Amino acid sequence: MEIDRACETAMRRVLEREAPAPHLLVSEEVGFVGAPSAPWRVVVDPLDGSLNAKRGLDPFCASIAVADGVELKDVCIGYVEDYTRDRCFAAVRGAGLLKAGAQDAPCFDPDRFVDDLVEVVLLEAGRPNRHHFRYRDLSVMSAVKESQDLRIRQIGSLALSLCYVAVGVADMLVAAVRSRSVDIAAGLLILAEAGGGAVALGGEDLWSQPLDLNKRCAFAAWRAGLDGGEIISRSGELARALSLDA
Repeated sequence: MEIDRACETAMRRVLEREAPAPHLLVSEEVGFVGAPSAPWRVVVDPLDGSLNAKRGLDPFCASIAVADGVELKDVCIGYVEDYTRDRCFAAVRGAGLLKAGAQDAPCFDPDRFVDDLVEVVLLEAGRPNRHHFRYRDLSVMSAVKESQDLRIRQIGSLALSLCYVAVGVADMLVAAVRSRSVDIAAGLLILAEAGGGAVALGGEDLWSQPLDLNKRCAFAAWRAGLDGGEIISRSGELARALSLDA
């Protein structure tokens, strides 16, 4: 889309001015720019939620991750900025979340994590002809099955969905699509630094996913305070319920 290319150009200009080489840029629009042997990888999606932006539907955002290796587990800085509001989410590996954005932006609130109540599950899915599941199929996870107040929402941005789970606006995210690292690298670090977790659906190691442009694995993510072990143990059941290939 033209709007993607415009955001890409603007972001590259900022990076060239503020973060000169040596780094390898991994971007959704231009692919790889720089030396593969560079000590840093800068993984960007200049416009996550591009269809939302095209149609004038909130939200959509920029996602930037900096890594000192070649896999998701090597991301050391994550930054997500909501273009439609003065809201930013940022984290540094080992240092937790960083306060950013407007005073009314969602922030980490410990009171949201004191119980295992699941009220909001975010869903990210692709074209309807690629999916054959019912919402109630998510109940293979006991945290979902036992909730009487659960609602499902789809906002159209994986990066912001991960951030909303990180700060407890939502309780879980089920990404029933094969996701690229440019979409999730920054958000996953933000989630992890907030005490949440994520697991691939289908047996892959999510955190070993390369920082490249290939669509790889669907996944589920959860906020701090939920039983991550139970979600991990049932990830295979969830993959089968969602008709995802292992």
